Amino acid sequence: MRKYLHKICVSVLLPILISGVVILSFAGKNKAAGGVTVNLAFDEASAQTGDIVTMNVSFSAFPSITRFGPIEIGYDAESLEFTSVEIGEDLEGFALEYEIPEGDSLVRFSAINEAEEEAILQGASDKEKASATEATEKNVPVFSSESEVVVAKLKFRVSDQARGEVKAWLGSISGLRDNALENVVAGTGTNASLIVQAMVSSDATLSALTVGSFDLEPAFDPGIFKYSVTVSKNTTDVAVSGIAFNVKSSVTVEGGSDLQIGNNTVLVKVVAEDGEAVNVYTVDIYRSDALLVEGIQLTDNNGTVYDFAQLPETLTIPANFFQSTCMVDGKEVPCFRKDGVLSVLIYAAPQGSEADLYVYNQETDTMRLYQPGKMILRSSLILTVAEKPDTVVVPEGFSPTKITYGSTEIDGYVSKDGSTRIAYLRSEDGTAKFYVIDSSGKDFYPYKAPSTHRNLFLYLFIICASIAVVEALIIGILFYRRRIAYRRQVKPRRV
Repeated sequence: MRKYLHKICVSVLLPILISGVVILSFAGKNKAAGGVTVNLAFDEASAQTGDIVTMNVSFSAFPSITRFGPIEIGYDAESLEFTSVEIGEDLEGFALEYEIPEGDSLVRFSAINEAEEEAILQGASDKEKASATEATEKNVPVFSSESEVVVAKLKFRVSDQARGEVKAWLGSISGLRDNALENVVAGTGTNASLIVQAMVSSDATLSALTVGSFDLEPAFDPGIFKYSVTVSKNTTDVAVSGIAFNVKSSVTVEGGSDLQIGNNTVLVKVVAEDGEAVNVYTVDIYRSDALLVEGIQLTDNNGTVYDFAQLPETLTIPANFFQSTCMVDGKEVPCFRKDGVLSVLIYAAPQGSEADLYVYNQETDTMRLYQPGKMILRSSLILTVAEKPDTVVVPEGFSPTKITYGSTEIDGYVSKDGSTRIAYLRSEDGTAKFYVIDSSGKDFYPYKAPSTHRNLFLYLFIICASIAVVEALIIGILFYRRRIAYRRQVKPRRV
């Protein structure tokens, strides 16, 4: 009896167990596993400011998922700047979309495998044309994994202000669906963090080096560390400055003041941001025992070359001029200045000629021989008597005369009524024209001839006024005669 019951149980239960195993295996192929965990992690544990870093968004498993999202990733906006996001390498056929909500420091992205979902829907609705097995095969996704899968890669740039630990974290997670069109439960796993180290520069070079307005020998180059400059005896202090390539490098200057006759060494020390790299630029400033440095030349706007010469003791300088220095091609030369006057007086010699005193305009590079009896000076201008060319006509009504301006007497012209005196003068920029000389007020200004248009208008006005007066007289006479005739008319008497 027992053997009979045993056979019955085996014959009944065994098919049931086999059917259960088949059903479970079949369900395992067509239904996603229970749930997944979403994790964040940076590719590198540390980075430097300015680096582009990649953060991986991964699922602990990928149980036949056909879509997911939106998934929100928050990050430190002061330390990280979002640049891009791309789908994971294993998720072939998935299309990714993302958005960055305005005002929020987060990225929200979603992905879907549309082709796979269309195949699943098609297999479920077309039962007449396909067997259940064929439909089941259509529900199987192209990709499934029981191990961790990277579903998205987010890239960030580390800002210059970032320091220490920088974090990114998971926000809301939703929208996960499997090939059975059922939702997949997702939970929050690990957040991401990395250590940011500020990039420290070891650059200890200069981008510029200046020694007053003097020229360096040789010309400045960041890779050359020794220079020389020659100055005249008048120079006792020079402003030396250097600009580092890296703004965080420190620059110190030793020397440049209280220069002695002969060689003076100036050190320009550059310490890099890292505090270890150091470069020292050396400038040898040679202070001459003469007021003039030899070998200096000047070329004017006409191409004439002048050699500077030592000042003789017998040189006579105009009143109100004082000895000073000016720069010519980066070299210091002695000159004489007057407050308010643009031009300076220099002692030089045209090549092949003797040295003399010249008026030099530094803006126009014009050189004119200083002529004491033919120059007049105002507080801001120097004018020299120029020879009038034949093409220039003396204004009508003016005759030659002598004009006295201060203690200087020059050739000029005077009007018939003696009220206006003019002279043909050359200004500091080299242009020549007639100037009105006001001896009493000690001033001069460009002469402007009376406009012929003004005279024409005046004549027309006089003619029109005369015609109007004549018309008024005629009208008055006619009115008077009419009135006399009316009075003489015989009037009837009343009886």
